[in-house]
Amino acid sequence: MDRMEDLQRQLEQAKTEVGYLKRTIARLQRRLERQEKLDDMNRYQTKWAIKQVDEARRQAEQANKAKTEFLANMSHEIRTPLNIVLGMGELLAGTELNGSQSHYLQSLRLSSEHLCKLIDDILEFSRIESGSVEVDPSPFDLGQLLVGIEAMGSHLASGKGLAFHLECDQSLDLKRVGDARRIRQVLLNLLDNGVKFTDTGTVTLSVSGERDGDPEQVVFTVSDTGIGIPEAKHGIIFERFAQIETGRLKNKSGVGLGLAICERLVTAMGGRICIDSQVDKGSSFSVRIRLPFATKAEQPSGEMEIDDGGFPWPSLRLLVVDDINLNFEVIREYVKDLAVHLDYADNGKHAVKAFGNSTYDLVLMDIRMPVMDGVDAVRNLRRLERFKRAAPTPIIAMTAHAFTEQAHTYLEAGFDEVLIKPFSRKDLLSVLRRHLKPGKRTAEQSGETDRQPAFHDDSANTLEALLPRVLAEIAQEIVVIKEALHDNDQDQVKKTGHAVRGLAGFYGLTQLSDLLTHLEKSVHRREYRTAQALAAALANHVDELKVRMHS
Repeated sequence: MDRMEDLQRQLEQAKTEVGYLKRTIARLQRRLERQEKLDDMNRYQTKWAIKQVDEARRQAEQANKAKTEFLANMSHEIRTPLNIVLGMGELLAGTELNGSQSHYLQSLRLSSEHLCKLIDDILEFSRIESGSVEVDPSPFDLGQLLVGIEAMGSHLASGKGLAFHLECDQSLDLKRVGDARRIRQVLLNLLDNGVKFTDTGTVTLSVSGERDGDPEQVVFTVSDTGIGIPEAKHGIIFERFAQIETGRLKNKSGVGLGLAICERLVTAMGGRICIDSQVDKGSSFSVRIRLPFATKAEQPSGEMEIDDGGFPWPSLRLLVVDDINLNFEVIREYVKDLAVHLDYADNGKHAVKAFGNSTYDLVLMDIRMPVMDGVDAVRNLRRLERFKRAAPTPIIAMTAHAFTEQAHTYLEAGFDEVLIKPFSRKDLLSVLRRHLKPGKRTAEQSGETDRQPAFHDDSANTLEALLPRVLAEIAQEIVVIKEALHDNDQDQVKKTGHAVRGLAGFYGLTQLSDLLTHLEKSVHRREYRTAQALAAALANHVDELKVRMHS
């Protein structure tokens, strides 16, 4: 009996334990189910978060691309007419002018150069902000770099009646490795700033080494005796758009990006920039950069840029490709004193045909053109060379797109170099020198020193002579616009309007330019009747200008 009771108790106890285990298992199962649901939710949220991050990244990339394209287009739209303004200004400066005309021309050129610098600063800072700072260290001669900077510094200072001094530690080893282009950019920016904010006195660039116990460190210090910077501004002077009090700026122009660009470029080169300034006593900016010593194998050859007057120019045959004829006129004027034969094509298709029929020493190719643009044209030219088994001809891209990204695209497409608009005569001649074929006969050797350059059009090259041609070309383009309106061809209206507006803007034909702007807007809004009325008004206005010119 006791045995049975004992078994009964054990059975009851086992039932209790089993019940407990069942409840525990059920509780664990519920917990596991909840955990699985949580895991499912976490997985879903993780996937959702990853998707959101990817979408945000995609949108950021699209926004950055859109910004790059916008700034590139803005650069093109501004630089295209600016190239003509600066080029014609340079040509006009070489003609006989009276005192008032010289003064007006000087104001025009200074304003154009200032506008160009502002555009460069904005585009440069945009590239830096997007993480596109490119530093390309290579062996260079610091002495040669300083010679060029001294010439620029003296020119900047003399323009305001200031003295400029270059002080260089004579014991400094000048054969270094670094990005000479970026160093020049920083120093010229600081010198330009020093001259801008100094009305009397001196601007000095001093170069020394052996700081902080590092023999490879070089210290560049730009000092001035200008208006100085309040101490409260020292902490923010390198921020974008930062400027000192506007009341003290007087007529000093700028958008406050110069020092911000300098600071970011110096940081990208692994250096640092410091300021020491007192109000009404001047400022001093010190740039410290490590520039390793160049080995003997790395040291540059030391060749200096040859002056135009002493360079033995060869006889050359060039092909200029540009849909705006006045750009060709500027180039033609730039090389008129050289033994150069120029051929002209107004689009890529015509350039390919000319290239197939003739041999050229160099091709200058615009990028934006109707029918066939420059990128497609250069690919066709390279294809022709391979077919003929001919040596590559230097092909230079001419573009107002100043972005490094675009330059790389053009180089990959087959161009040898990119010439940014606006460019000066010196810029063009430098490009020609760099790409002259070794062994090319000079004009004296070829017996062509007295030969006049052969051109398609031998008309006078004065601005007065160009104006009738401009109006005639505009009249022809207005006919094209009218035909495009009749065919509802918006692209043709846009392309032709772009070219005509550039010419009109250069020659100060503001009413004509305004009419074209309204016409393009009307076409964009599909207001074709209004557009046709504006096209008729354009034609009438050009006729009136022709009458005024001959009266």
